[in-house]
Amino acid sequence: MQFSSALNLAALAGTVFLGQASAWSFTMYNANGCDNSTMQTLSSDHVEHTGNVACDPVPNPAQHKSVLGNIPAGSNCRVSFYPSKGCNNRIAFALTQYTTTCLSVADFVAPLAYYKATGCEGV
Repeated sequence: MQFSSALNLAALAGTVFLGQASAWSFTMYNANGCDNSTMQTLSSDHVEHTGNVACDPVPNPAQHKSVLGNIPAGSNCRVSFYPSKGCNNRIAFALTQYTTTCLSVADFVAPLAYYKATGCEGV
């Protein structure tokens, strides 16, 4: 009986671990250069999802100056940023598995207020 319980616990832990590992995310910072200061929780907004997103708002868009993405390697997932609601206008830029460095968003005329994730099925 203990072996069965241990096996069920191991399967649950594996499912939770694999689910977290395959999520995509991005962090938007209120400082240039994706400042990872001791006050990170107060100076950044972290978004994490699995799968596609039609068009969701970015938290606190007017405060952000840089962004760092975490898109799983080997995926076709693409997280695109837009200045206005609906995500139907021109894309400001997008994060992919190849975007692994900090990007500046301080020079955009309008804040990157919305994001859309495509090709993220199974991620």
